[in-house]
Amino acid sequence: MKWYQILWQLMRDVLLTGFGVWVIWRQVLAPEPNGTLLAVALVCIAPAARSAVTTVLSGPGSSSESREPPQEPPSLPSLPGGGTDERG
Repeated sequence: MKWYQILWQLMRDVLLTGFGVWVIWRQVLAPEPNGTLLAVALVCIAPAARSAVTTVLSGPGSSSESREPPQEPPSLPSLPGGGTDERG
């Protein structure tokens, strides 16, 4: 993986999500919660939540990063008559 992808995942999963959860927690404890701050917190949590949901929905053993089917190795050409090429 490239360094910027790792950095984005770290920011998305730790910093943005943590900040969003912290803002929600502060608003839950506030005497008068601010709807704008709650919306900002949900926007901060959304990228990590979307990533988690796509990982869960993609099923076991599959990665959301790469969805290409595995390639089979090329097969050897067969000779007429069912023989094999035994030169050498």
